[in-house]
Amino acid sequence: MANLLKEKLDPNNDLQDRKVDGGKDIECSYKGKNVSYDDYIDIYEERGERAQKGKKPISIGIFSGWGNGTLKKPYE
Repeated sequence: MANLLKEKLDPNNDLQDRKVDGGKDIECSYKGKNVSYDDYIDIYEERGERAQKGKKPISIGIFSGWGNGTLKKPYE
């Protein structure tokens, strides 16, 4: 099960975890930087929600700016 989650939700292997203190605790990292366990789970949850909607788990939308005439000013 864990391998399937890792394969589907972390294809680039950005999320890492390892057991410490004889398995009593866990250290997590995202893209090489330490993160809390809560953040680690949140990242997996967000990716799972994206995958459930049929989107790629790691792609994000990019804001391309406001187009010409898309904003109406109240004083016009």
